[in-house]
Amino acid sequence: MEEYNAEQAKAYIEKCYKEQGDFTVLPKDVFDKMLSRVIALDAQFMSTSGVDEGGVYDDDEAFDFMFESMQQEFEDQKMYCMRFVEDYMDYNERYLESIGAIDWE
Repeated sequence: MEEYNAEQAKAYIEKCYKEQGDFTVLPKDVFDKMLSRVIALDAQFMSTSGVDEGGVYDDDEAFDFMFESMQQEFEDQKMYCMRFVEDYMDYNERYLESIGAIDWE
């Protein structure tokens, strides 16, 4: 198992978004802000929900938290927020799997 690296995770996730191509309609600066923000929201969720101390990551609660915040913060891109968060969660999971950091109990 590799150690989690935030920069590598972000690069991996960004690459996944680009390969998928659905968000190329967003200006680069907006996409970059959205990506940075959803990553920060996920980290905030993990901290406040106790995941950082060994708690279980609840996908539904995490999604709701990130989706609500993204819609509020990116009103002009509101129609993209649901898919953006869903894709982020999927890509982040792929990254974690690629480094052996997910334990499927």
